Amino acid sequence: MADGQTPKNALIAAFPQGVPHAASGVPTRLPYLLADQEGVPLSRIDGPVTFTVENDGTPVGQPVPVAPRSDGVPRAYLPFTFTFPQVGVYDVFAEYGGARLDSSIQIYEAAQIGPPVVGEPLPTAETPTTARTLAIDPVCSRVPPCPFHEVNLADAIGQGTPIVLLVATPAYCQTAVCGPIVDTLVEQASGRTDITVIHSEVYKNPKEVRDLQKATLAPVPDAYDLRFEPALFVTDAAGTVVARADITVDRTEMTELLALAT
Repeated sequence: MADGQTPKNALIAAFPQGVPHAASGVPTRLPYLLADQEGVPLSRIDGPVTFTVENDGTPVGQPVPVAPRSDGVPRAYLPFTFTFPQVGVYDVFAEYGGARLDSSIQIYEAAQIGPPVVGEPLPTAETPTTARTLAIDPVCSRVPPCPFHEVNLADAIGQGTPIVLLVATPAYCQTAVCGPIVDTLVEQASGRTDITVIHSEVYKNPKEVRDLQKATLAPVPDAYDLRFEPALFVTDAAGTVVARADITVDRTEMTELLALAT
């Protein structure tokens, strides 16, 4: 790229920036978008896109080719997974369109991250069911309601069956991605008996408030200190988190994530 030439694209972090989000020492999935010169995310990304990481100008790890995903989601994204060796600020680069696009990320100790990370046990919490709502209204804001409200998470943990837990609120989502991720999970996991699938809404009383910031959190996001949505947790049979996928998941990646449970 010639000196002074403005890149045609920008690398945009699609994961939360205002709270501790990524931990050192564990594989962390980070969804990125590519935007055009006006800041509009691309609906199509030609890939794979190669990511590299640096710390104070020193390369960290090996380059990672990432295949773009876009099947059934509003915009294309790049699910970059990397294990950052220690806490600190890292520079993340992506090669696209003949340019080296850059971003940065703060990495924290795992103990500083609210939601469970890969390698940790899935914490217990109560989730409402159709038979026991816990005064949560609605139990499921999807229309029609999804079928993943028959089992209480607190009862499922420790039973020896892998758990897939999705925290999302299709009707009240502020990022327009909760609906697609719930729909995709319904497509791929309904009726399966080899995994226990649970959907938790984000808010307990969204109908009672005009400002969702004033709504009471449902038990799972409250217990997990979850300040973003959606978030998908996949465990093995022992209840250990083997994958966490935040914000956006397309059909192909959902298939891959569910396969990790078994």
